[in-house]
Parts: sequence; structure tokens; C-alpha cells
Amino acid sequence: MMIGTIFWLLATFNYDLHPYHVSVCDVEFSSVNKALQITHHIFLDDFEEALTQYGGNSLDIINPASKLERDALIKKYIMENFEVFVNGKIKEGEYLGHELEDDAIYCYINVPGVRKIKEIKITNSILMSKFEDQVNLVHINYQQKVRSMKLTRQMRTDVISYE
Repeated sequence: MMIGTIFWLLATFNYDLHPYHVSVCDVEFSSVNKALQITHHIFLDDFEEALTQYGGNSLDIINPASKLERDALIKKYIMENFEVFVNGKIKEGEYLGHELEDDAIYCYINVPGVRKIKEIKITNSILMSKFEDQVNLVHINYQQKVRSMKLTRQMRTDVISYE
């Protein structure tokens, strides 16, 4: 009985830990809008920790002391930790905002002025200063084909060619 209780406690404790640090970024090319539509999907608890380290103050994303300060900090963090180069040229993105859903935050960026992609280079260092084992998966949907990148602390940038 005691061993079963200990096993249950350990299993529950282990389950509650967040053993993986992963974010997912979807990059969708819109031929109609001539733009990249980017969505970052990040675990909320990890993001709060990274923003606290980044901003220097404890931050509650769900119930912030100031929504304006929270939103400005999220925008600044995302834009400083994510870069897109298309055909050798950096592309400035527009931060559109974010949504909270369960245990995740979705951050949205629009990158206008993209007509054709011969090569796309992405740097994604989101959460990497906080978690050594952070993995940022990037899925690029271009010409109805999805290609992916796995970015880590050791390799924060990758390139995909379409020629």
C-alpha cells in the first residue's frame, strides 16, 4: 500500500512537471496578401518565466497589473527574438497581437511584401535564454508544401531553399 502511494505521488509529481520546453511556429505564405502570416504557439508558464527574466519583474500574463505594459513587453520580446529573411533580405514584421487559450499563448505576426520565396532563413531564439533544452519548431507552408525546422540553443537559425 505504501509503495503504491509513493508511486502515485511520484507519477503525479512527474506529470505536473513540464519536462519538455517546446514552442511551435507556423509560417503560412499568403499569395493573395503577398505576406507571411506567422503564429507562435508557446506554453504560458514557460513564457511567463522568460518574460519575468527578460523584463526584470514578475509577470502574470493572465491577470497583469497593467495590460498595456504586458502587451508591450510581449510584443518587444517576440520581435527581438524572431527574425525572417526572405531571399537574403530581412523582412520587418508587424506584431498583430496575441490570444490566450488554456495553457498557451498564441502570438501573431504579419510580414508584408513577400511575392515569392526562393530562400527563407529564420532565427527563433524564443525562450532559449531561459531554458537550455528549449526546442522551437518552425513549420513553413509554401506552395501547398510544409517544410520544417528544428531550432535549438546550438542552432537558432536555419535556411530552407525552394529552388
